[in-house]
Amino acid sequence: MAVLLGVLLWMNKVEEDKKSAELRALNKKLFQEEQEEAEALKQKEAEDSFYQKLTDGFDVNVLVVGDSIAENGQGENGWCTLLQNNLKKTYNNRVSFTNVSMGGNASYAGYVRTMALNDDVNYDLAIICYGQNDGADDFSTNYESIIRAIKSKYPDCSIISILESSQRTYTEKMTAIQSICEHYCIPVADTIAAFNNSGKAYDDLTGDGVHPNEAGQEIYFETVKSVIDDNVAASTGKMEDVDVINADVHKFDNFVWYDASSDFERVDDTTFTISVSATGILGIDYTFESGDNKADIYVDGELFESPTVTFDYDFSQRHILVVSDDCTVKNEIKVVFNTKEQADGFKGMCFSWE
Repeated sequence: MAVLLGVLLWMNKVEEDKKSAELRALNKKLFQEEQEEAEALKQKEAEDSFYQKLTDGFDVNVLVVGDSIAENGQGENGWCTLLQNNLKKTYNNRVSFTNVSMGGNASYAGYVRTMALNDDVNYDLAIICYGQNDGADDFSTNYESIIRAIKSKYPDCSIISILESSQRTYTEKMTAIQSICEHYCIPVADTIAAFNNSGKAYDDLTGDGVHPNEAGQEIYFETVKSVIDDNVAASTGKMEDVDVINADVHKFDNFVWYDASSDFERVDDTTFTISVSATGILGIDYTFESGDNKADIYVDGELFESPTVTFDYDFSQRHILVVSDDCTVKNEIKVVFNTKEQADGFKGMCFSWE
């Protein structure tokens, strides 16, 4: 009897060991399948463009870089906010927007804001919105430099360019954008045509003749959304690398930013200095106060430039400007502002070079 009981116990143990082994094998198989599925999903996410990520349910990050038409799109009924909410609702994804637009600025500021951005976000889509504040000179070069900056920092990023309604017609600047976008295969959100075809008078779509009012914001949203919808439907892939149009754009290939608060030394209420050796395009980032604004810029002890601006508004506004297309510094830059208030608005300087 004892022998029989022993045999039964042994058989039960063998059966239990077998089941345990089968369970371990099954768990291992399931774990491997989960790992393979996660790896395949990760690979799919890496291969997807912005438009494909929307369809496949991946989180996306959107960068908006522009002037006040883009900056004002951040309001509750602004076109950026409407677009973000619509994408979240339509695709049930996490859609994050970062808007580095600055009112009153031209396209050079967009290049600097893009290159100086340091937030560890890998953007999937960039929306460019410039033209209103730009002169015709150097516009094409500066605009293309934004595109090259985006592609340099975020190689997989898709781009949409906006033709600003405030131009009313296809000005030299707007046709330049169209030509550049055709070269880079960038889709264009044409709000000029959208305003003209809206059935409403232009003045009924703006609050001041330039900036879209609530009805105009809706048109901006619908126009950009239509571009996204079309590219989602076409499952448009990532942008391909192409050569520059204008060789001068290579002068913006390299970039260094010197921050007023961490790289410069504030000597007194109005004066900043930095020890540096650099050559290239010199830019400055500071805030215009109401009235006359002046910054004396000394290079290696000699007065180099004195950018002077009369700002005829009752508010302050941050601006990024080119100081010089060709500046060489061997030892030191010193910046002296007219007033402490103007100095308080100093953000920094930058160099770009080929």
